[in-house]
Amino acid sequence: MRLIRYFLVIWTFFFVYTFFSFFLGQNGMSARKHLEAERVRLNENLKTLENINTDYQNIKNNLTVDQDSLSVYARQLGYGREGEEYIRIMGLGIAINTDMPAGQVNYTVSPVFMSDATIKIISLLFALTVLVFLLIRDFCINAIFSRFSEENQESDA
Repeated sequence: MRLIRYFLVIWTFFFVYTFFSFFLGQNGMSARKHLEAERVRLNENLKTLENINTDYQNIKNNLTVDQDSLSVYARQLGYGREGEEYIRIMGLGIAINTDMPAGQVNYTVSPVFMSDATIKIISLLFALTVLVFLLIRDFCINAIFSRFSEENQESDA
């Protein structure tokens, strides 16, 4: 019967290892939630970049096809046709539409998780704690029974 109790040490190791791996391990729930949030953030950035790309494609198509748009854009850059005269006002600069964003760089953040070696060490410590508890318990029970049996032997004599 005592030997069966010591299987509790092995089961404790496996239970703690499984628990920590499932929740805090490399493929655990915490890391998965972080990766899901990262995926949502990257998908939002991708949609933003696709919208910006669509805007730039529309501007490019507009400038390559429509001559009026091309002449307006050329005037914004400070170009003109032959024979045209300009009046420039000092301090205004060239009126170029530069508020078009080019997107932003998003860096992925690695998920924080416990390494497998750390989980194994924690599991081993829990198992050793259970082992020490069982050994102390058995030692105390044996000491009490031996003391009790000695008292009974003395009272019988």
